[in-house]
Amino acid sequence: MVLMRAALFLVLVLVPYGIEQYGYWRFVTRNREKEQHPPTRTIHGYGWAYVWDITHLVMLAVAGYRIIAPDQPWPTWEWIGCGVFWIGVGLRVWALRELGPFYAAGLIIKQDHQVIQTGPYRYLRHPLHLGTLIQIVGLAFLAPVWLAVPAVGIAFVLAVYHSRSEDQALLRHLGPAYRDYYARTWDMVDLIFWKRRAGRT
Repeated sequence: MVLMRAALFLVLVLVPYGIEQYGYWRFVTRNREKEQHPPTRTIHGYGWAYVWDITHLVMLAVAGYRIIAPDQPWPTWEWIGCGVFWIGVGLRVWALRELGPFYAAGLIIKQDHQVIQTGPYRYLRHPLHLGTLIQIVGLAFLAPVWLAVPAVGIAFVLAVYHSRSEDQALLRHLGPAYRDYYARTWDMVDLIFWKRRAGRT
């Protein structure tokens, strides 16, 4: 029974997580075009995103315990949570594929920086941030309430913070190109801060 549950954890959680890491390696690390777009200005480093990573890893560990340890049937919402987690993984892999050489762990302006407007970026400004949040929400379905609520809260606050910071920086450094893109796309930050005309944030 334990081996079966371990195999279930492998299929439902570790395989999609591995797919995302492969996507990063395939579309970013191995992308030779990134040498053509070296960084020209660093707005800020990874910083608070480490809290994001820790929250993510804690939720992965809790999901592993929930799937492997207890000898009890799964309620429907936990299966739903795994599906939500997969959706988050899919969104992030798709976004990494489109970003390619313009991906950066921090907020960095690169040489010949472009506003990516294909794939999920056609409609969403920060699908990587949204994808991480969706993953953590999915894993929260497998966690006790006392852990799930603060984990989702932390992930949401960080996603909004990073999205808003990027909007402000890219509006300053890319000007009209990003202003036009900003005006016709959506992000979860728009649910909190009114998206003003002319890209003023």
